[in-house]
Amino acid sequence: MDILFKSFIDHFSTNQQLTELTKVEICNHLSILNLNKKHILIKENQKHDFAYFVIRGAVRSYYLKDGIEVNTWFALENDIVGSLQNFQDKPSRETIQIIENSTLISINLKQIKPLMLSYIEIANFVNAIITDYALFLEDKVYFSQMMSSMDKYLILLEKEPQLFQRIPLTYIASFLGISRETLSRLRAKKIL
Repeated sequence: MDILFKSFIDHFSTNQQLTELTKVEICNHLSILNLNKKHILIKENQKHDFAYFVIRGAVRSYYLKDGIEVNTWFALENDIVGSLQNFQDKPSRETIQIIENSTLISINLKQIKPLMLSYIEIANFVNAIITDYALFLEDKVYFSQMMSSMDKYLILLEKEPQLFQRIPLTYIASFLGISRETLSRLRAKKIL
């Protein structure tokens, strides 16, 4: 078993013991992707058969509003990225793009979903992935809807300072709901 696949499986099976046969079956539906910056993983309003686990790199999600990109979240190492809409065989509501050269594990949803009906271990494993992704999204929704732009900025600064080194400031400003100029002024005040 590839060491990256093993790391991925171990990450999502901490609360369960998977048999070797189950691990092999899961690995049959995984692949490693090395993608360049600006690569589009998932396009808004299109169906997609894969979800991804970030081994190395950075990813963003955005949608277009009146022709303007509105960033909704960023993902780094050990994060799952994808669209729950795609898991239900519906078009994605957002575009997901690579923003650093990245290594990802792709999970073929179309192939693994039928196995969930036959293998309880695989169903539990996929459930752990979906739960992790749902919690990730819930945090992002709370973050974006329940806080002022300044509060969001201060929390990002405290909890995810690496984003300011890795994510273009234009994307961060969009995520915070402020202009790039306002973000530059905040940074100039040495709050950062």
